[in-house]
Amino acid sequence: MAIPANLLRAAILTGYAEVAQSLGLDPYRVMKSVGLHRLDLSDADTLIPVAAVLELLERSAAAANVDDFGLRMAARRSLAHLGPVGLVAREEPTLRDAIRLFERHFRLRTEMLILNLEEDDDVASLAVRIMFATRGSTRQVIELIVGIVFRTLKALAGDKWGPESVHFSHPPPLRRTTHGTFFRCRPHFASTFDGLLLRPRDLSAPIATADPVMAHYVRRYLEEVITQPTIMIDATVRQLVFTLLPSGRCTSELLAGHLGIDRRTLSRRLAARGTSFSEIQNGVRIELAQRHIKTEGRTLAETSHLLGFTGLPAFSRWFRVQFGKSASEWRKSR
Repeated sequence: MAIPANLLRAAILTGYAEVAQSLGLDPYRVMKSVGLHRLDLSDADTLIPVAAVLELLERSAAAANVDDFGLRMAARRSLAHLGPVGLVAREEPTLRDAIRLFERHFRLRTEMLILNLEEDDDVASLAVRIMFATRGSTRQVIELIVGIVFRTLKALAGDKWGPESVHFSHPPPLRRTTHGTFFRCRPHFASTFDGLLLRPRDLSAPIATADPVMAHYVRRYLEEVITQPTIMIDATVRQLVFTLLPSGRCTSELLAGHLGIDRRTLSRRLAARGTSFSEIQNGVRIELAQRHIKTEGRTLAETSHLLGFTGLPAFSRWFRVQFGKSASEWRKSR
């Protein structure tokens, strides 16, 4: 079930408090003025009214006397803030494939935002469309979202990449802003759309982080997370653990980063489901150990690596605790 068009995930406000404080504002006082003073910004999945988000950003920009408040928030975003879809995008073969993935993801996850890529022979346009009616200004939220899209593509394409041009449908700012340094080009205002113009050759460029071997596992386990937006947090964590274990870096901190939340929020939400990260990780290891040793016939050294252990001795100690015998003995008994 998609998020209704009148609500947004609190993840949209990632970096708000830090930007507000850097501009001399009391973020919680401004949040209170729009009815968001009880909001826990560390819980990215909390749903909040769109109208309150728009008013908060516009009011903050006015109070700080800046025209680029949303863009300053976007500058603090990274690929990890996109959660599982960001992890999948890193393994897509080209920038075009990653953008198509994002299109599908937003279509399934929210009724509020549409990302649309259109290509012709000379240029491709990546437009951002916000699907809600409002009487107030949308400048800050539009610039925030376009800025996030820009940052995401740069993370995938490499730091030297830049769009052909950047476009906004609203009028140009009245004050000096950070647009030029952020986008490394001068944006076009009062344009016909909000978004980026891209070069066709950029869309076909390979993503440097793509790993064909890892991509198989990532798509297999995470596509279900992306295409089933009602999936519970414990199931999402379980899918991520399956994916990250072979890397040897499957920690609660890293996993929380992929979900766009902090470690304490992850622990709290898992506890509400009656489980924990270590419990899920251990359960996945038990399942994979049995699968690799019994069904796939892998060596113990291979199994140790695929389960994320630092070496065979650590795996052997863990296996004896879990199964009451050594892995070799267990294999013979099967």
